Amino acid sequence: MPGIPRVRRNRIILILIVMVCVTMITVYAREGDNGPLHKIQGFFTDIITPFTSALAKIFRPIKDGVMNVIHLPSLLQEKRELERQVVSLRRESLETKELRAELDKLKALLRWSEGSPYKETVGAEIVAQSPDNWRRLMIVNKGSSHGVKKYMSVVTDSGLVGRIISVGSRSSVVQLITDAQSAVGGRNSRTRETGILEGRNESTLRFIPMSEEAVFEVGDMIVTSGLGGSCPPGIPVGRVTEVRKRGRGLTRLVIVKPFVQFSRLDKVLIIITPEPESAILKEAQ
Repeated sequence: MPGIPRVRRNRIILILIVMVCVTMITVYAREGDNGPLHKIQGFFTDIITPFTSALAKIFRPIKDGVMNVIHLPSLLQEKRELERQVVSLRRESLETKELRAELDKLKALLRWSEGSPYKETVGAEIVAQSPDNWRRLMIVNKGSSHGVKKYMSVVTDSGLVGRIISVGSRSSVVQLITDAQSAVGGRNSRTRETGILEGRNESTLRFIPMSEEAVFEVGDMIVTSGLGGSCPPGIPVGRVTEVRKRGRGLTRLVIVKPFVQFSRLDKVLIIITPEPESAILKEAQ
């Protein structure tokens, strides 16, 4: 058959190629680095390397672009997942800080309650504040069903906040000591001189001493006197920041800065006492 010699010829050529390759590999393996085959290899490597490097530089951006397109959906998914984790960690961090701050406030109130002479107090949260500048009022989430009554004092571990002026079943209105209509009996803890603490719808109070001869100095601490029955005695109120002498016949101006930071209030204590004297006096009028 005419095709048989061609097949045999191809086999012979293949056998010769294999033998040549085996021979070259054997020689290449046995010769040193300076052998002819190594030199030929180095020659062709030097020729081909610049071309392969150029081709690699040309096709690398294309390769990277193709790989980015292939992996883009998974990369976007990973990005969204990382963003969610970051948001979650930030939220957990804020919640942890808020819980720690709330716990610190509760501990401070508890310490004050345990160390105070008042046997019964009720913790309350502030749920609303007066929306205008004419009154200094707050609403707390405790009322008559919790034993709260009108004219009871409201405090924090820092000092006096105000007093209850309106009571509902589950909420009450607190008049802050900074309210212009607030008047509380006060006492200079250093000299024991008494007077009236009046609100001014500002961040400070005005102290009106009962005696014109009373001596006040900047830094004197003012506490409640208990006189008038509006507040129990001994509750810290603030410190004298200014003592100004006025004209003849006019009362001296004594300014007191409260200890309580009203803008940061969120939890308070209501001192549960027998019927406050202010309420008794009110009913008798």
